[in-house]
Amino acid sequence: MTAGRTLFVTWYDSNHRAIIPVARLVHHGGTGGDLYEFQYVQGALKAMERGFQPFIAFPELYKVYRSLSLFPFFANRVMPTTRPDYLAYLQVLGLNPAEADSVEILARSGGRRETDRIEVVPAPEQDETGGYTTRFLLRGVRYIPGAEERIARLVSGERLFWMLDAQNESNPNAVALRSADKCLLGYIPDYLVPDIAKLIDYRVSMDVFVDRVNLPPAPLHHRVLGRLEARWPDGFVPFQGEQFQPLSPLTASPTQADHAIQ
Repeated sequence: MTAGRTLFVTWYDSNHRAIIPVARLVHHGGTGGDLYEFQYVQGALKAMERGFQPFIAFPELYKVYRSLSLFPFFANRVMPTTRPDYLAYLQVLGLNPAEADSVEILARSGGRRETDRIEVVPAPEQDETGGYTTRFLLRGVRYIPGAEERIARLVSGERLFWMLDAQNESNPNAVALRSADKCLLGYIPDYLVPDIAKLIDYRVSMDVFVDRVNLPPAPLHHRVLGRLEARWPDGFVPFQGEQFQPLSPLTASPTQADHAIQ
């Protein structure tokens, strides 16, 4: 069960092959029940310049939406428990059926659909030892010759090696992953790249491991579940770039603010 968990909604700009955060979902859980809050973030303004439109379920940019249950926009992105392949799906995601709830499933699966360019990603949190641990699905496998074949031979716990890919035309800040035998496998998701850059500035050692390998028929974007581990530096706050900051009536123009408060 999750409590006080923050997830970000990202939008894929296919023209620039860029992933832009556009909103955040906060889950407050506890003895008093559940409360869910949805709010757009600064990245939505940049995304709108590139063709993004506010979601029909959340039409107001400068409004905080609240609900006692998970918004249908997100609930519909979680596999129903009645599906015969539900337990197998949780296994692919590396989740315990006795503990996983809808928010945790969203955080791990990304809530992706073939019909849109939306993905849900979790904000990293300190683990039980006070360290930085985050899990992610390996990206870009389909674009790398030989990657799928090498991935089939990976094993859980195997160490992967990260590399800065400064000559990447889509994202010069991209972080690639290779195996010990120097086979390029894919990329760490773009949404984690700013945090990785900060950890590098802090001179923190980072290790990446294979958490789980999912062989076909698992889709390519679910093929490898990776795990990044690092020390959590003093003063470090994840996802603190301007694009992750929430929009609110205080940041809107007077006309926008009046409309949002109505």
